[in-house]
Amino acid sequence: MKLPIEHERLNRTLEDAGQRLNNLLGQMRKYLITGVLVLVPFVVTIYIMYAFFQITDGLLGVAVSRAIGYRVPGMGLILTALICVSVGMIAQNYFGKRLIASVDNSLEQIPGVRSLYNGIKQVADVIVRNTRSEFKRVVMLEYPKEDSWVLGFVTGDFVLQAGSDRLDDDMISVFVPTTPNPTSGFLLIISKKKIIDTHMDIEDAMKIVISGGLVQPGRLPEQTTGETAEDFVIPH
Repeated sequence: MKLPIEHERLNRTLEDAGQRLNNLLGQMRKYLITGVLVLVPFVVTIYIMYAFFQITDGLLGVAVSRAIGYRVPGMGLILTALICVSVGMIAQNYFGKRLIASVDNSLEQIPGVRSLYNGIKQVADVIVRNTRSEFKRVVMLEYPKEDSWVLGFVTGDFVLQAGSDRLDDDMISVFVPTTPNPTSGFLLIISKKKIIDTHMDIEDAMKIVISGGLVQPGRLPEQTTGETAEDFVIPH
């Protein structure tokens, strides 16, 4: 009679041990993923900054060190910054603009270089000029079909020409970016009645688009019009 009881206790002990092991492995996996998400952006950023410093300092730093006879850390980076400032000053005058336009046209005639050059220009324009600040607010709208929602950025009101009676007079321009490259997308001219204000920050919306939805927005800011979070839940 004792044998079945002992087997039952042994089975319970093994089940408890297996459950604890699974919980431990699950917790370790959670810690691993969290550590990767924390360290990867930090390490990649440091590596890119270090590589940028090495490249810029190495290009002109070696020449300067040979000219003066000894190595000055950071001199190449300073000279690179001065060159960028000089090019920016030249690009602001009439002849500089003509020269840059001529270089752009020449590069755009080369099939392989054209796509690479235009892509780099768009990314640099977003990073340096911070064109995201030109967006008015973040909205949601049904696109490309009903019950399929996307994030969009309002760029301004769309004014129709006089006599255009086939469209709603109360129209708005909305830019719908693509994932993960927000520099490309679609311009939609849509009625204000068909959009939903999200009260979301531009930066948070950009993070969602770039990450493909992996990064979720934080809590909604405090509303002063009596709206609550439930007011922004998409109806099913």
